[in-house]
Amino acid sequence: MDDKRWQSMRESGFRVLLAGGFSLLIAFVLYSRFTVPSSGLMVNAQNLTNLAYGMLAITAVSMASILYGAYTILRSEQLRTAGTNSLMAFITRALEGKNFWKTVAVAAIGYGIFFGFLSQIFVYRTDVSFSEKGIVVPSTEIIPCCSAPGYVPMFTAYITDHFLILVIPVNVMLATIVSALVGLNVALSVYAYRLRQSLKTKNSIIGGIGATTGLFVGCPTCAGSLFSAFLGIGIAGAGTSAAVLAPFQTLFIAASIPALVIAPFLIARGIRSVSDCRLS
Repeated sequence: MDDKRWQSMRESGFRVLLAGGFSLLIAFVLYSRFTVPSSGLMVNAQNLTNLAYGMLAITAVSMASILYGAYTILRSEQLRTAGTNSLMAFITRALEGKNFWKTVAVAAIGYGIFFGFLSQIFVYRTDVSFSEKGIVVPSTEIIPCCSAPGYVPMFTAYITDHFLILVIPVNVMLATIVSALVGLNVALSVYAYRLRQSLKTKNSIIGGIGATTGLFVGCPTCAGSLFSAFLGIGIAGAGTSAAVLAPFQTLFIAASIPALVIAPFLIARGIRSVSDCRLS
């Protein structure tokens, strides 16, 4: 094992991951300062709109950086644990599977779409006509302020008369993280199944808990913010709704993400048990 190689790769992964996380945090803090009227730093409407689009771009780039950093760390662990009998070794060994990453991608995208409809990122309403409410279809709209950090800017894309996409930064971030973890868990479960791992029931229960609660990580204020926007309730009402319902989002994060992180180790333990039995 080349110690320098995996150490360098892991350090690089952590740098990329932390750079994405810190840039996102700093961007949210600064954006909040510029969009809170009481701060005295409020910018004019045009500059605020440009700043809002810039914030969405930073969010996308930072999330890509975080995911790539996590992927690099996982690859470094694959080198570090090669030839060992640790749980991480059994997890990273699955990365070598021919269709492993295809399974991750398909499961993550599929779950992300499902998650998006449940968390109101994707909204399809046959009983609501946007054009009848004076909204041009297709069109886009951005609400640059004013709410808690991470809840603004809100970007809405009216795709058809009954379908729209609502982007709230914190909601999309959580959807990305949870979907990636679900994709990893599904791929590991498929890998374990193919190896006829005997503890699949136990592992599936744990993984299922994380996946199920992950469906509710999405901020439940999305629908409220959406309908307040086109029914004329106003931005202040959306901000109040976000503040009231934010604690529920934290609760679901606490229930889902740890379960999704723990599940791969339980799956790996099942794989190791079967491997030990085969060797004996």
